[in-house]
Amino acid sequence: MSNLDAAIPSPAPTPKGKRVNRLGYIDTIRGLAALVVIYFHMARYFVENGLSTVGIEHAAFIAGAYMIDFGKAGVALFFIVSGFVVPFSLLRGKRYPVRDFCISRFFRLYPAYWLSIPFGIYFFFVVPGAPFGLVQLLANLTMLQQFVGQPNAIGVYWTLQIELVFYALCVALYRLGKLRDVRFLFVTAVTMMAIGLGAAVLRGLTGKGLPIALLLALTLMLFGMLWRFWLVEGDEASRRHAKWLAVLFIIAVPVISYLGYGVEGAWYRYTASYYVALAVFLLMTTRWRVSGAVFQYLGRVSYSVYLFAPVVQDVVVRALPPAAHRAISPHLYVVAIMLASVAVASICYVLIEKPAIALGKRLSARLDHGERFRSPSSEVI
Repeated sequence: MSNLDAAIPSPAPTPKGKRVNRLGYIDTIRGLAALVVIYFHMARYFVENGLSTVGIEHAAFIAGAYMIDFGKAGVALFFIVSGFVVPFSLLRGKRYPVRDFCISRFFRLYPAYWLSIPFGIYFFFVVPGAPFGLVQLLANLTMLQQFVGQPNAIGVYWTLQIELVFYALCVALYRLGKLRDVRFLFVTAVTMMAIGLGAAVLRGLTGKGLPIALLLALTLMLFGMLWRFWLVEGDEASRRHAKWLAVLFIIAVPVISYLGYGVEGAWYRYTASYYVALAVFLLMTTRWRVSGAVFQYLGRVSYSVYLFAPVVQDVVVRALPPAAHRAISPHLYVVAIMLASVAVASICYVLIEKPAIALGKRLSARLDHGERFRSPSSEVI
């Protein structure tokens, strides 16, 4: 065994006599990612408004927002988890995998997303008096607004557009017969990093906002796929490819960050964020697996937490202005916003997400039923 092989954490054994969700620890990572994104936004709020200037709390906010970008680390965790989970629904042996995949992803993402849009428009555009017209609304309904130069109703939407790009990549890989080809996945990921390096050079030279984050996100998603093929599917070749991809990513990220963001002085923060996300994911899928009903629940509602937390933050801060309640610990505000975000997300999950997911499954089943009873002569060739 090489030194690098030895450095890869081994999976934690499942306790004897205990029945557990074998991927419950993934829900825990999702929940953690959503909460650290909230922490990042609140840390920046308190520091930038001069509401936290001394003591341990201030040091924690500085560390979470300016030394390590917890927001970017949380988003990076989401991306790796997407790679670990999403593509494998195409490999379940269904009769129409691409159709069912598209239906599943649509009903998983769009209903809750559409519900969040009017709240974002009201709190982040109407209340501050910023313009947001019909064109912007229609663009946001597609989830592709940034690709056509329109603003996000809520800032966190930018990550969802990357998710859609990844879904398109998964479908393309499946159609090419490469979704199980771990060597091809590895080469594709390395290619993404190489293009990211080129984009970073051009960004540094021209100042143009080239999609470096997209390329690094796709690399992490492909890493998640390779890690799943080894950790869950038991493919040893995937272990080697995942190992080398992680090594190359660790080497490439500071270079890409410095070339692409050096002018902004944020390269070290971005580098640390990607490193933390990768380390947390590796450890929490192997040696430090954390599961349980509470954690799994946080994972289930994490999408709605992510969507609605910015709105909840705005409402709580307006209702209880921290500047007028300096006796209250800033971290109590953070905890309150986390709890309120989970409560709102729970309502959205019960009323919107869960029924929408079930509707998508029923639609797929109904289409399958129709196919079974369709006359061969009625098929369109």
